[in-house]
Amino acid sequence: MQLDLTTHAPLILATAVAFIAVITDLKDGRVYNWLTFPAMLLGWALNLYLHGLAGLGYSIAATLLGIMLYMPGGVFGLIGMGDVKLLGALGAIGGSNFVISVFLYSSALGLPHALLIQMLNYGRNAFGMAVTSFTSGAFLQKTIHKENADQLKTSNYRFLMGIDIFIACVICWFHVFNFTF
Repeated sequence: MQLDLTTHAPLILATAVAFIAVITDLKDGRVYNWLTFPAMLLGWALNLYLHGLAGLGYSIAATLLGIMLYMPGGVFGLIGMGDVKLLGALGAIGGSNFVISVFLYSSALGLPHALLIQMLNYGRNAFGMAVTSFTSGAFLQKTIHKENADQLKTSNYRFLMGIDIFIACVICWFHVFNFTF
């Protein structure tokens, strides 16, 4: 059995980058620039090598697409900006179909994950606290970084989107949505 370099190299690299992001997210509650920016450059170089200048342009466009998909969540502090840059890096590596698939899968995983963390931390009061936070605008005063930093000091559970992004990359080994652009 021979691996197709154009298919498997981006999947392997993207999954490895997402795995490293999970480790740093679990350890420090952050996805670092030292991971995301070199991953973007590596994705651009890989696609330039595999597909020429068209591949480079496609990779840059997929980087911007990945960043735009998570930017609203990052701006409102619902997810960290490291997660935004991570999705951009995954777009650079895997292209637009891959990054949209990772976005859809990680979003589908992230909502129940966030609700589970809320329930584990606040029990029966979780739903009321979430509703109050969003209806009062209090969620705008808290960012995921402040929340995760506070949770590191306590025994509370933390919401780490990097976990969902990594699982989404693994799912993409088996299914990537095919969009025609």
